[in-house]
Amino acid sequence: MKRVVFTLLLLGLGFCARAQQTGDSLYFLLPNDTMLLYNDVASGQVLFDHYLANGQTLFGAAKFYGLSLEDVYHLNPKLRAKYESGDKVRVPIPTKLVRPLPAPDSLAWFVPVKYRMSKGETLFGLTRRTLKRDNESSLMALNPGLNPQAMTARQVIIIGYLKLDGIPEQAQGEIEDPYVRRNRGLRNLWEARTKGKKMISENGKAAWTRKGDANKWMALHRTAPVNSIIEIEDPRSRKIIYARVVAPIPDQIYPRDVIVVVSPLLVKAFGVRDKQFYVRTRHF
Repeated sequence: MKRVVFTLLLLGLGFCARAQQTGDSLYFLLPNDTMLLYNDVASGQVLFDHYLANGQTLFGAAKFYGLSLEDVYHLNPKLRAKYESGDKVRVPIPTKLVRPLPAPDSLAWFVPVKYRMSKGETLFGLTRRTLKRDNESSLMALNPGLNPQAMTARQVIIIGYLKLDGIPEQAQGEIEDPYVRRNRGLRNLWEARTKGKKMISENGKAAWTRKGDANKWMALHRTAPVNSIIEIEDPRSRKIIYARVVAPIPDQIYPRDVIVVVSPLLVKAFGVRDKQFYVRTRHF
């Protein structure tokens, strides 16, 4: 009896360990894996949480999913410093590669794919916008008894199958926001200059001007030194952009509650239309 209990305990421990990894030391996906996708509003991507198994590297995972390491770091900034087995790696999955049904004679080469519904998401929206399918027939066939009128947040449904041999690089779209990517040089300079320094944080209004070079990241600020770099975060879009301070804010033009004035390129990056918008800033 004790031996049986001990064996069951080992099996249970093995199951728990397996639940925190994807694939094994040789393969990043196995036929007994199940992919659970979800829509991430911040990145604009449909993501899958891959848990690194023993022997798997971040570089290998990036290549398997058709990504660069910078793409992986963009979605998983904490992994830039270090990572280890069992760590979660968020990776985007092109939904066009999810097949409603695999060929019957090649089922062993596919992994089942499920999807977790977001709050307010409908079956129609999932089908047309996310999966780019013509109708809901394939989802209804995969989920017998599914009621499109009674979908709930975090409800999980089967959406199809994905091949086990990885995602081609050309199948991945733009992972990082193009403006954030374009701003990377100033971000790297900011990180180098601010290391070990005490930051000054402010919350308030940003205004924008049509003046200045339309191709440069420029800003006016009341206290940050001219030619220094400031960090500007837009809570609405969740974007962080870095800009070079070119001059102080003139008090005769802008009210005191405006803490930063940004150039046209930053306006495009944040996607704002209002003349004033709320931001968080940091400088040194």
